[in-house]
Amino acid sequence: MTDLLQTLLSAGSCIIESASENTSHDLKSVLSSRLTRYYASLELGTVVDVSQTLRDLELTTATEALNVLERVHGILEREDVVVGTRDLAELRTLLAIAFKWGADPLLARAMLAWPSKSARPQIIDLTNSPEDYRLLCGMISRLLAIALRANLNAPTFVSTALLNRHLDQLLRPCIAVGWLPKSLASDAVPDTIRPLVIRLLGILPPSQTITALGAVLSMKPCPPHVHKACASLLSKQLLQPDGVRGLCAAVFGEEADDVPLEKIEHVARVLTTAPAGMPAEVYLSTITPRVLELLSDRAPQAYRRAAAFSVSRMLATPACPTVLTFLHPPFLSLAPPSPPRAALSTIMMLVTNTDPSPTLISSLLSPIVSALYSLLYHLDQTKMSDPSLKETLRGLLGTWGRVVGTTEALAILWSVIDGERGEWRVDLEGEITRVEKSEKPPPLALLTPADDDIDLDTNILDLYPDPAHFVGFLKSIQRTDISSDLFVRLLESYRDSKSNADNDDPTRTLLYLQLVVQMQTQLSDGPSTILGKPAHMLSFVKHALESRCLESEAKTPKPKKTLPYQLDLHYSDSEEGDSDDDTPGADIIIPDDEMVETSVNLLLAVLEANEDLSARTAPVLNEIFALLGPLSLTGSSTVQPLAREARMVMTARLASTSAPKRSTREEDGTQEIYQKALKLLQDPILPVRAHGLLLLRQLVSPQKSQGAQLSDPALVPAILSIFLQSVQDDDSYMFLNAVQGLAAMVDTYGKDVLRGLVKEYGQGLDGLGASNIAQHDMDIRIRIGEALASVIKRCGSALPGFVDILVPPLFHVVRSSQVPTTLRTSALSLLAECENTCPLALTPYATDLSEAMIDLLQIESTPNTPAESEDSNPTSADSKLPSFRRAALHFLGLLIRETTREIYDSPHTEFSGRLLKRIRTTLTYVSATDGDMVVRVMAREAVEALSELEEARMGG
Repeated sequence: MTDLLQTLLSAGSCIIESASENTSHDLKSVLSSRLTRYYASLELGTVVDVSQTLRDLELTTATEALNVLERVHGILEREDVVVGTRDLAELRTLLAIAFKWGADPLLARAMLAWPSKSARPQIIDLTNSPEDYRLLCGMISRLLAIALRANLNAPTFVSTALLNRHLDQLLRPCIAVGWLPKSLASDAVPDTIRPLVIRLLGILPPSQTITALGAVLSMKPCPPHVHKACASLLSKQLLQPDGVRGLCAAVFGEEADDVPLEKIEHVARVLTTAPAGMPAEVYLSTITPRVLELLSDRAPQAYRRAAAFSVSRMLATPACPTVLTFLHPPFLSLAPPSPPRAALSTIMMLVTNTDPSPTLISSLLSPIVSALYSLLYHLDQTKMSDPSLKETLRGLLGTWGRVVGTTEALAILWSVIDGERGEWRVDLEGEITRVEKSEKPPPLALLTPADDDIDLDTNILDLYPDPAHFVGFLKSIQRTDISSDLFVRLLESYRDSKSNADNDDPTRTLLYLQLVVQMQTQLSDGPSTILGKPAHMLSFVKHALESRCLESEAKTPKPKKTLPYQLDLHYSDSEEGDSDDDTPGADIIIPDDEMVETSVNLLLAVLEANEDLSARTAPVLNEIFALLGPLSLTGSSTVQPLAREARMVMTARLASTSAPKRSTREEDGTQEIYQKALKLLQDPILPVRAHGLLLLRQLVSPQKSQGAQLSDPALVPAILSIFLQSVQDDDSYMFLNAVQGLAAMVDTYGKDVLRGLVKEYGQGLDGLGASNIAQHDMDIRIRIGEALASVIKRCGSALPGFVDILVPPLFHVVRSSQVPTTLRTSALSLLAECENTCPLALTPYATDLSEAMIDLLQIESTPNTPAESEDSNPTSADSKLPSFRRAALHFLGLLIRETTREIYDSPHTEFSGRLLKRIRTTLTYVSATDGDMVVRVMAREAVEALSELEEARMGG
């Protein structure tokens, strides 16, 4: 460190540090003492005037601090000197003093002479304090010189600290003085401050200057000319190449993810406000590309959200087309200014980072939906296309379809049907390019189709849009209103194109027909059903039938020909005529019969989808009913049965809605209850379905003194199937009703139903299939087992009549080693339930079952604890699980105890001595060695029961 620098730093320390012997608490005395020591350290010979006021002493201190800073800055510029940490802290303190006691109070005194917003303009009178004003201008000029010299040469610590810590304090007096209107100031205002400030702002990063200018704007009070100048300077900073990113950095700082909405709105408000005197279109054309640059994965989350919010605000202004010129041309032009994939990524980022309002989505996507759909279709037809790109397109089109208005959506979708499309090429790098015409070779499938590869949905004629693909897109957006209106319009267009004699493009008629077929196939139900607006459908049906009735019956009929794409795909072979069949009486097709058939099928579908629809609620059905009369008598062989069915449904529907309510005392018949139950079971509301199940259970319950019982045995299999399906329901009420219903069916209809239950419980468990049983399948069998347990209990003393149906299949499940242990345990529990309910029923099997349990315990008993439990792996087939042995011991214990009881009642029923000895040996061994404590306890209890059996046997 040079001697001069050391001297300056020592003198500066005199300004900020008091002498140790100075204990005065009077600030004026402290400052006088510090200045005296400062002058002495520099050997200046200056004497402090003790008559000065405290304000004067503070200003003198600030001035001398600035003098030290200037000289130190000059030395550091010329020489590479290492400055200590303590000296750096001293320089920062001197900078703070220069502003606190120098620039800031001088500016405050100058502002007292400036008029407020409400005051009339006047010339500032500087005659009262010319020295203060001169000192302010001189001080800020010197500070500006330090800041500017730092950027011309190597920056020093003084200049760096000035710009990083006090830039807003520097700009505040500079702007206040440099931009002071001429009408408010005298000639004392220097003309050099404004260009120096502009020069400084042009050198600094936009984020730093925007932060500082924002701090100046927040100054209280803020003179009008300062506010105006800061706003203008901020706008110029935004128009710099890094201005938008600098604004985000200034507002969000280090906040990368979770930022307050107020900050995002502030950024959007600044970005959407054009500078004064600058047209909005010109401003947006400059700022929009820089805002869109932030809509990428490389930008922080806060920047992306702010950019998306700003663009959404821009799209709501009259200058919206200017913004869209940066987003739409890549999809509409053959030579776009930017690649389509980048624009697609930007649009996707914009949609995902802002609220999908209908206005925003409409203005952003509607003009390019046709191009986006054609690109999606091209990618779906290309096997090597990027899956993420396809998902992006589907997401955008799905969002558009769910929020856009019905009228607008219909117009755009119809433009796609009319052939508005784009041809695309995707290279190996994934870059997308729009081309003038398709580069796809002509298909050969039309000439040489492979018989085993024919698909009804194959677009052999290369129609656009592809019917199956386009209807699949309609299904994905889940808009009933759009699908219904578009379906009716397609039907009308198909009818008009067929009746138009001047139609020179038959492929359009075929396209309409295939679209109708696909919509009937894919959109018959679900969220996008075409049957959601019955009024539109009935109006079309009426119009189509009226047109058919007006056709001349004298027209020469044409031979029937098989159409390549039938509207109804369920024709039987007997209904299809040969295309060359000219024999007398051969079936013929009258013109428009296909449309009539479609209309009647549509009418039936609408009636089925809308159960409350009748002539009472829709009077147009009366007119349709009258129009169907002639068709039911004179229509073709396909139209006649359809017309008769439609008239029958409409008559029944009208009768059901017009029937008077029955008396509460009048009992329903079994068929009526059955139909009512089936209708309730199809209801989406769970309690309603449960009530339908309850009605079915009451129908199959044994005859009581009151209530109806099902009299038609042909309905029993259907009801059994319903109960078996309801057993799978997760709702406990549905499940319990199904179990009780199955038990009631066994009571009422006997062994046949029981065989069905046992078959459902144990079928399909042979071979390798049992080892791959799914959790859901096993749960169903367990629930059927609960139903069997209920049946066994209800049988009571009548169980011997059913035991041959129960025991062999259950025992087969027990001994099948490939079956999950949980299911084998369940079968053992059912056998134990049989023993509990009626011990006499298992008497023929008692010896065999006892020996089987002993074999099981001998094989499966283990001193080790299993690595897994049934809870962790319910489908495990590990026979070493303790629950299996527990169930076997429980069943064996029941057999022993019931045999003991039977010895007293019937001395001739007993186990052989060999078997008893084997049972004791095995149980004693298990009670001593098994790894499961519960198993050991149960084995000891079984040994005790065995001792009682032996005593009874000896007593007998």
